[in-house]
Amino acid sequence: MSLYIDGSTLSALCFKHLYSNGSQFGFLFGMRVNQTENRISDSQGHLSNTNTLTYVSSYIPWSGADSLYHRNGLVSMKTMNTLLQQTNQILLGWYSYRHNSKFKPSLKEYNLHTNLLKAVSCVVCPNDFLFLLCTTSCSENNSTHILNHGFMQLLDRQMTEVPMTVVNLGDTTRKEYHQIGNATVTASLRIKHILDNHRENHLSSPSGQMKEVQKVLLLAATLNNGMKRMASEVVESETLLKQLTDDVCVLKQLITQSELQELFALSSASQNETQDILLERKEKDLEENQQLELFINTFSASKHNGSILSASDLLVAIDEKKKETQTLWQMNKN
Repeated sequence: MSLYIDGSTLSALCFKHLYSNGSQFGFLFGMRVNQTENRISDSQGHLSNTNTLTYVSSYIPWSGADSLYHRNGLVSMKTMNTLLQQTNQILLGWYSYRHNSKFKPSLKEYNLHTNLLKAVSCVVCPNDFLFLLCTTSCSENNSTHILNHGFMQLLDRQMTEVPMTVVNLGDTTRKEYHQIGNATVTASLRIKHILDNHRENHLSSPSGQMKEVQKVLLLAATLNNGMKRMASEVVESETLLKQLTDDVCVLKQLITQSELQELFALSSASQNETQDILLERKEKDLEENQQLELFINTFSASKHNGSILSASDLLVAIDEKKKETQTLWQMNKN
């Protein structure tokens, strides 16, 4: 069994006990959960472990110990049923607080625990019925005050201690705080007197809500509105950034296309210029070949006729023949 009690319930019980003049008795309520853990492995097969988790979250004090049980230790079922009808939670056990005594169950408490087990046997399993014992003592010079407390259960007619874990208020989403404890709504006159003294300074009338809570709620609302505005501004800025990014991508594509077109135009122009140069060189070579052929033909004709022309006459004849050839080539080109 694993036992858990929240810090607010335990502190309320200790506070009420320390400021009381006599012993205190009452019932403990909460919930009980059976947790089963299954382990499957290749070597050991299937292992199952069941653990009972008990959560103590509230209590109801007895208005008078003598009204619940008689001098012989028998429990009054009518009084007990009246107390149990005040809550819908599960009955987990009972508690006993006494001053200046040893941390050990007395014969009266043992007898009362046994009779309570008989009275609630139809509701609670005997092994699950708990007993919370709290005793106080101090040193001889009153310098050290000792508060002993612990849970016990009856096993084999012996009161055996049960390990206890105090759950302090941390994460309020824990399942231990699903129940509303009665420690904060107790009808104690001392707590009522304290609240009446500080109501004007710390509580707002007529709602009765604490002023600090209203300030915290106002601060939370202001922060929430500020966060919403910041979130909307972030969304707008992200949308604008996306639009600008898209525009930049489009401009980059346009620039790339224009650069490709310019490169294509330059390559086309260079190809045309190269073709023109090649054509001019071809025409020049053709012209030189024609001049050479003309010179050879003229020289051969003069030699054949038996009249060898001089160099000057030969050049004049070549020029005339060249002009005739250019005229014919130009006419064919047109």
